[in-house]
Amino acid sequence: MRILFFIQGEGRGHQTQAIAMAEILQKAGHELVGAIVGTTQGRGIPVLLEKHLSVEMRAFPSPALLYSEKSKSLAVWKTFWENLKQGSVYMQQAGKVEAYIQEKRPDVIINFYEMLCGLWRFRYKSSIPVLSIAHQYLLQHSQFRLPTSSFLHHRIVNTVTRLSALGTTRKLALSFYEMPDDTKQDIYVIPPLLRAEVKDLVPQKEDFILAYMTHYKLEDDLRDWCRRHPETTVVAFWAHPQAQKIETPLPNYSLHRVDAHLFLDAMRRCRGLVSTSGFEAICEAMYLGKPVMLFPTPQHFEQAVNAIDAARAGAGIQATSFLEMDRFLDYLPTHQPIEDTFRLWQHQLEEKIRQQLVAVTG
Repeated sequence: MRILFFIQGEGRGHQTQAIAMAEILQKAGHELVGAIVGTTQGRGIPVLLEKHLSVEMRAFPSPALLYSEKSKSLAVWKTFWENLKQGSVYMQQAGKVEAYIQEKRPDVIINFYEMLCGLWRFRYKSSIPVLSIAHQYLLQHSQFRLPTSSFLHHRIVNTVTRLSALGTTRKLALSFYEMPDDTKQDIYVIPPLLRAEVKDLVPQKEDFILAYMTHYKLEDDLRDWCRRHPETTVVAFWAHPQAQKIETPLPNYSLHRVDAHLFLDAMRRCRGLVSTSGFEAICEAMYLGKPVMLFPTPQHFEQAVNAIDAARAGAGIQATSFLEMDRFLDYLPTHQPIEDTFRLWQHQLEEKIRQQLVAVTG
């Protein structure tokens, strides 16, 4: 089959999912003919995709999350209004997207939570089947237990999720654990997408904690904790726009610019992971048997759900910031291994993808 991707270019998670899917498709003999990458205006194709996805990619302006300078939290209303003001710009991109799709003539489109796919599908009633893949689709599953707080933020995330899947043929919901499909809503539950590089790693345990932050404005808290705990070594990864390759603010604390290979090498060697609650990093830690401490970016409902769900799956504990890492150090000796159960679930992925491709192409 000829397959084309839509990829949300913000953050590491959806990009790594696309890379993992490309590996599965290539192994099965399918052809990836192109990729449409949604980016914030002024940015090009993310480095991670350029390095690991060997296909022609086109960047298009797309809605983005905005953060508060003062509170470091997700600026929910600012995100909503700023993207709403750009709505006509995003709708105009649909015409360019349609031209690119006509050029590539895919048999199937796979969408990694990119709203441009929904906007294109809304404007152009194409007959090409679309599979939309994301952990967020689990939020719409009738059997998924949601937190009762943050009702407004849930509604906003749900709106984004619905926009990304407008006109989609099937929604594939990535889950930490097995769940039944919700066929009434065209939701099919599949294991997390992990790159072959992750599954080839040999875990070991060295005396340091790995930290990952999805937004650089959270770094102050981590530095403060490390300053007060010189006996604990912390290796951190971040995506600051002016970041050096490696910085060493303190003798026990190093900051590394996000690099997929270096991050995974640190993951396989660390005692445990402390992170904002991005789905992919949690899955990688679970596969490698690394305990996690997860805290969502403030006001980020989706990450709050990830933290709750990962703790429910036995991955580790929840927190509110890097400042609670003392609790994580106390937790590490009590952690119960779950990697065998998680791996059995994850290893079903390729067959489930094959089944979904067959189902939408007849």
